[in-house]
Amino acid sequence: MAGKASPNVKYFQRQLGDAERAILLTAGRGDMSAGFREVIDTYRHFYNLGLSPSMPIEAVGLVLPQPNTDEGL
Repeated sequence: MAGKASPNVKYFQRQLGDAERAILLTAGRGDMSAGFREVIDTYRHFYNLGLSPSMPIEAVGLVLPQPNTDEGL
């Protein structure tokens, strides 16, 4: 893996493994640049909810809303 990038860089290049590439493609619906932005936005959201860099990502739980099945009763 390459060294740590300076916080002042405008562009940075990193080699991606197959799994990393697949994640970015999936997150961006086939567009790796959009996937990168989606991953950044997702991390921003979790950070704003209290996730800190020292915490394992496994500390995050996800609860998806369930459709209301009581409609029509």
